[in-house]
Amino acid sequence: MKKLLGIYVFLLMLLSCTPRVEVDHRMHEGNIDFLCDASFANVLRQHVFVFTRSNPGAYIDMTTAGDRDVVQALLDDSVRLVAMTRRLTDAEKNRILQNQLNCNETQIAVDAVAFVVNKHNADSVLTVDDIRRILTGEATQWSDIFQGSKLGKIQVIFDNRNSSTVRYAIDSICAPAPLYNGVSAVENSLQVVDEVSKRRNAIGVMGAGWINALDSAQTPVRAYVSPVRVKKTPDAPAFGPFQAYIASADYPFFRSIYMINTESHNGLCTGFTIFVAGQRGQKIFEKSNISPARIEERVVNIKSEF
Repeated sequence: MKKLLGIYVFLLMLLSCTPRVEVDHRMHEGNIDFLCDASFANVLRQHVFVFTRSNPGAYIDMTTAGDRDVVQALLDDSVRLVAMTRRLTDAEKNRILQNQLNCNETQIAVDAVAFVVNKHNADSVLTVDDIRRILTGEATQWSDIFQGSKLGKIQVIFDNRNSSTVRYAIDSICAPAPLYNGVSAVENSLQVVDEVSKRRNAIGVMGAGWINALDSAQTPVRAYVSPVRVKKTPDAPAFGPFQAYIASADYPFFRSIYMINTESHNGLCTGFTIFVAGQRGQKIFEKSNISPARIEERVVNIKSEF
């Protein structure tokens, strides 16, 4: 009995000497402003909802903006956490570091620039070169793409004049040619869907994250428009802007999404970024039309006989 009592006392002493791991509550409490590129904001709103529900002391005020405004807000230090579709340039990083702030970039997902057409447009398969010709103004009539088409002039509608989809079109599709000055822009992706659904000759440009979204009446976007499937070459298979083909790079117009955090300590900006890049945050991307940055492998054992 004395021996057992001695062991018990020894264990108590050992536990009392074990250093306690302090939880940094600053990463799960407080108030922050979070600025997100509007082309995929619908998915990031789900992350904010889940994170704040799991951390009642955390308050994240998420707003959306175009690509240029997101970067400028970060450089002006009016916000210390953003989500955008490119890394910062060396000059932009240096400007942030000069303000004695950190500059941490974390890839969180892979998105794509999607093209949508009217439901009455039977020609919803285009090549990469077709898209380039349309965006540079080399092809201005649907008959320039599909001989005999009676849809008339091609009307290109972007989600926003300052959006990352416009920048992607200029840098990654049109270059070295300029973007055609005959394109137009609305305010957001749902307006693109609305305008394209009314015009048989229109083609809309927006983030792929909106393809499976719902409008204000809870109606799926794909009930109004058809996503364009794209071929890399005329003889290649066509792939739509869907998660599996974005992850495999079969759909050609893909791009990474980054969260950029400039806070000078491990605070709520850091905590939220860790959540989005972690297992739970990546699971939310899996349920959207955006590919998570880290895809968990599934091992499936197949038996040759029962």
